[in-house]
Amino acid sequence: MWKPTRVATTTQTKIRTSRLGKAKGETQSLPFDKRHGKELKMSVLIVTNKGDVTSDIVIEKLRSLGAKVFRLNTEDVCSLVSTSLQINSSLFKGQFKTQSRALDFSQISSVYYRRPLPPELECDDPGVKEFVVTEITTYLNWLWHALTDVYWMSPLLSIRRADSKIGQLKIAPLFGLEIPDTIITNNPDDVRAFYQKHSGKIVNKVLAKGFVDINGETRTIYTNLVDFQMLDFVDTCKTVPCVFQEYIPKEVEIRATVVGKQVFAAEIHSQTSQRTRHDWRRYDLENTLHRPHELPVEVQKACVGITKHYGLEFGAIDLILTPEGKYIFLEINPNGQWAWIEVLTGLPISDAIAKLLANPPHYNRGS
Repeated sequence: MWKPTRVATTTQTKIRTSRLGKAKGETQSLPFDKRHGKELKMSVLIVTNKGDVTSDIVIEKLRSLGAKVFRLNTEDVCSLVSTSLQINSSLFKGQFKTQSRALDFSQISSVYYRRPLPPELECDDPGVKEFVVTEITTYLNWLWHALTDVYWMSPLLSIRRADSKIGQLKIAPLFGLEIPDTIITNNPDDVRAFYQKHSGKIVNKVLAKGFVDINGETRTIYTNLVDFQMLDFVDTCKTVPCVFQEYIPKEVEIRATVVGKQVFAAEIHSQTSQRTRHDWRRYDLENTLHRPHELPVEVQKACVGITKHYGLEFGAIDLILTPEGKYIFLEINPNGQWAWIEVLTGLPISDAIAKLLANPPHYNRGS
């Protein structure tokens, strides 16, 4: 049922060429931790990958606030970055170390878990490589779970729990958010009945991975309108559960970015471009207006509520605003992209993220 499409130019490239304003506000210093009889300036740990432009933006804002930052590109762990951890009945001590600097785990005040990637290593034996990558990844994941005395922009366990699209659709109505009629099935007859129920106006989505490799080429799977001709291929969904939803008419689409208790909402005028009508991720930025949007108070509270329900400090929520003025919840991305929204609308998302990381709300300053 899906229609894989060749990967288009990403927003990352567009962000690189955009002029990003400097952080506003007075310079602030990070908390100090008084341990071992001396003051240690605490650091913000950014867990990401080498190509993550969004982390570049946050790091720039953190430094303008006087924050000390350690960026961990997880591809480099055990190649360009060494790590050690000592644990006994009275000790939990470790560090990351590069050629130029080191970060003791005791000096971490806050963590922004962004977009880590598997470690890169040279190994001719696929089995050995898989083993080593699994060991490194497991070490890092278990380490993140053990760092419980620091502030997390969003804890790893919370991110994973929130990543369930099925769970999101079940939870959203509890916060007053309306959702599309949805069916997830591998029964072709159920798909045909759902198609008839909605008079032939339904869309097809994927549950998890939005990319597929075909003959060595990575293609993106977008949301597609299901037409009558596609029903001829509906039997292909026998092999895997497929997601179908009623088609919701759009006035505009809304990306609501939640940071702490703040909500930064932006309109995406996807209906002005044929390319983005059914999925704005096809990106036609020159022909799709982006601008700030004022959400009703009750919708803002719902967005914060569902984010906090999952234990997140950050969430990128996709909504549809219908021509009748209804807000329809589609999903929450616990680690979604936001930089292109800031570039095109001026919404100060990076400022809000940097301020939370630089001055964690429940961090013990050692006083």
